[in-house]
Amino acid sequence: MPDFCAAYGCCNHRCLETRTRGITFHLFPKSRERRRKWEVALRRDGFAATDRTLICSEHFKTEDFDRTGQTVRIKDGVVPSIFSFPAYLQRSVAIRSTTTSRQLEDNLPMDLMPDAIKAKLQQALVRQRKLQREKSNALRREKRAKNNMQALLEELKEKNLINEELKDRLECYSDLPVHLLSRQGVEYTKAQRDFALTLHLHGPKAYNYLRETLHIHLPHPSSMQRYSI
Repeated sequence: MPDFCAAYGCCNHRCLETRTRGITFHLFPKSRERRRKWEVALRRDGFAATDRTLICSEHFKTEDFDRTGQTVRIKDGVVPSIFSFPAYLQRSVAIRSTTTSRQLEDNLPMDLMPDAIKAKLQQALVRQRKLQREKSNALRREKRAKNNMQALLEELKEKNLINEELKDRLECYSDLPVHLLSRQGVEYTKAQRDFALTLHLHGPKAYNYLRETLHIHLPHPSSMQRYSI
């Protein structure tokens, strides 16, 4: 069974294609403290690495590697830092928190300020509230999109149609719509084909359940013979 990268949204796994692209795979540190730093960097809820958990080289900077020997190694103290997180997992630009803004409004003697400064402060507070609302709305949208796929995987796990290992492997496709195609006749994307092939190879019962019971528009098994991961 291929080894997959544990990073959020990454579908890289050990195969001829990734080897040709120069992608290397690295085990999580054995040190509990260093391993915890890597786990936190991935920002996956409830995620805990095992002694076989891997992360690929695409999540490290060029200077993070030691290439002096025959084996490419990660330098001591390095933490993976290159990811493509959805909006709700990205760290926001440092701005005043809502609490701080309220304190600022409550504590500043507004009546003693010049009108120009007062107007600028009011405008800044309005902009800050708007950014907070936009951030909250984006977070809710992203959570709904992710929870739909997460709920689907959880359902398959609860019905014993997939095991925990396969569930973790399929989480890298969590940004795909639950219904892979909105209408028939549209060509599958590579990510959609990889998802379908991975599930069919390692969880055929789950594949049939999605296709026949939930009526999710997955490729017919006979058509996947021309796909390859």
